[in-house]
Amino acid sequence: MTTIEHAATPGTLSAPVVDTGVIDVDIHPVPRDGLINGYLPKKWRDHIREYGVRTTNGLQFIGEYPQMYGGAMRADAWPDSGYPGSDLGLIQKQLLDLHDVQLGVLQCLAPGGQTLNPASQALNPELGAALCSAINDWQLEHLVYPEPRLRASMPVTLDCPDLAIREIKRVGSDPGVISILGLSKTLEPLGSRRYWPLYEAAIEAGLPFQFHLSTGGGHANTGTGWTSYHTEYHVGHVQSFQSQILSLILTGTFDRFPELKIMFVEGNVVHFASVLQRLEYHWKTLRSEVADLQRKPSEYIQDHIWASTQPIDEPDNPAHLAEMIEEFCADNVLYASDYPHFDFDSPETVFPPSFPKELRDKILRKNGQKFFGLEVTG
Repeated sequence: MTTIEHAATPGTLSAPVVDTGVIDVDIHPVPRDGLINGYLPKKWRDHIREYGVRTTNGLQFIGEYPQMYGGAMRADAWPDSGYPGSDLGLIQKQLLDLHDVQLGVLQCLAPGGQTLNPASQALNPELGAALCSAINDWQLEHLVYPEPRLRASMPVTLDCPDLAIREIKRVGSDPGVISILGLSKTLEPLGSRRYWPLYEAAIEAGLPFQFHLSTGGGHANTGTGWTSYHTEYHVGHVQSFQSQILSLILTGTFDRFPELKIMFVEGNVVHFASVLQRLEYHWKTLRSEVADLQRKPSEYIQDHIWASTQPIDEPDNPAHLAEMIEEFCADNVLYASDYPHFDFDSPETVFPPSFPKELRDKILRKNGQKFFGLEVTG
C-alpha cells in the first residue's frame, strides 16, 4: 500500500460532549484548490493532472445541469483565499460559535463527483479509493483535530465494497470519525447483497451511515428517464431516498443487520411519512411476498432509519410540520444546517414559534445523541 505523505495523526480527541448545544449533521467542507494533492500518491496526482477524473457524463467539471451561481454558496462564506467551507476560522465564527454547535458533522462532497460518484468508482475504483483516503486525511488534519467540536463522516467507495472496507479499517477507528458517508444514488438499491460486506464492516467499526442527497449515480435521474428542467430535477431528488428506504426494509436488510443505522441527509422529512404509510398499506395485502420480514415496515424506522431537516419543509400551516415529523418518527429526525450553502438553515429560525419545544430539543440535540451513540444528557 502506498504511504500517504503528510498523513494525519489522531491527537488527543475524546468522545464529543453535547449537553445544552446543537448537533448539526450536515456541514460541507471544501478543500482549497490542490490541497488534497499532498495526500495523494504521485501516480494519481499525475493521472488527474493529465487526464482528469471520469464522472457520470464523462466531463470533470460539468454536471448534469449547469452549476448554480457561486457554487450555491453563501456570499458571506467566501474567505479571503480559497472556497467556502475551506476556512476553519469562518466555520467556527459563522456556525459553531454563533449557533452553539457542540457537534458538527462534516460531509465532504468536494471533489464530489470525483470521490463518491458510483460511475466514477465503477470505472476507476482505485482512483476513487485514493481520493476518499486523501479527503479523509485532509479533513481530519485540517479541521477535526484542531477543532474538537467537528467530526468527520468518512467518504468511501461505496460501490466498490472491498476498497470501502479497506478504508474503514484504515481510519474508521480514528476518534475523529463519527460515521460513513455515501450518496443517495447508488448503482444498486441499498438492500442489494453487494453492500452486505460493507454493512458488516461498519457495524464492526461501530459506525452508522449518512447518505447524502446526490446528483449523478450512473443512471437517469428519475425512474422514467431524464428530466427537462432544473426545477424538475431538484424537486425529484428525494425519489432516491424513498427507493432506498423501500429496498432496505423489504429485502430484510435490517433483520440481517440489526445494529445497522442509516441517516438520509438533506432531503426534507415530511415526504417520508406518506411513503411509509403507503408501504404499510401494501405490505398488509402483499406480505406473503416478503414473508420472512420479522416486523411491520414502520417498526424498522425507530431502530434503523433517520432523516435530517434540511431543507426544512415549510407548509402553509406551520402546525403541519410538527405533525408530519411525528408521523414519520419524532425520535429519528436530526437538525442539518447545510453550511455554507445559500439555503443554510439556522437552528434559531428553522422552526416556527409555535413548534413544540420538546420536539425541537429532540431534533437539535437528543436524537443526534442517540444516533451517534453519545451520552444522553438533559
